[in-house]
Amino acid sequence: MRVYFDNAATTSLDPKVLEAMLPYLNNHYGNPSSIHSYGRETRAAIEKARKFIAGLFHVSPGEIFFTSGGTEANNMALQCSVRDLGVTHIVTSEIEHHAVTHTVEALKAEGKIKLSYVKLLPDASVDYEDLENILKNSSEKTLVSLMHANNEIGVLLDIEKVSALCQTYNAFFHCDTVQTMAHYPLDLQKRKSILFPVQHINFTDQKVSDLFMLMRMHILNHLFTVVHKKGICVQEQKIFTE
Repeated sequence: MRVYFDNAATTSLDPKVLEAMLPYLNNHYGNPSSIHSYGRETRAAIEKARKFIAGLFHVSPGEIFFTSGGTEANNMALQCSVRDLGVTHIVTSEIEHHAVTHTVEALKAEGKIKLSYVKLLPDASVDYEDLENILKNSSEKTLVSLMHANNEIGVLLDIEKVSALCQTYNAFFHCDTVQTMAHYPLDLQKRKSILFPVQHINFTDQKVSDLFMLMRMHILNHLFTVVHKKGICVQEQKIFTE
């Protein structure tokens, strides 16, 4: 007998999800960027889902951006923080998801950032004292990028502690919460220093899996084609159902 233990990565399709999605696979297939009735019906469903998800985090619907996946979301957060926010120093750990580690390594190789790795304790949790020392001694505009729960070993980050440190030392905080969204309460109104929180989750439909949340800042377009959302082109025209 085979047993599947990788449900955090992707899962089988829940019958309730299939039932909710079928109308948008068969009947409501209009381009949500179009102004005709087919498009408006699809757009209404997207905005309803956006409002629902915003309610989970106590933020406004305008702060929710859908993307093609976690890789795009993490890349958008990290690369746009450098390009548009002037970040020149990124602090991360050596056990982040490759969407983060490969991105920061590329930014360093291009000479765009200084890259620091926070020390890890024997249980792989972040050494918060070392993190504070790095932030205290940093003279550059800094962004901390640490995941909430490691996707391999499950170690949890103390978001409140890291958020407080970033606020104290005027640093940005990017947090990939792929493993914890909907499992842990995340009231982002209470975490003012989390400026680039990434939230992406598997909604039990492999074709509709991710979202990106951008909070309280202006960034420029990072994909050049038809602009869909606030001057930013992201692959956000997907139907998320409750």
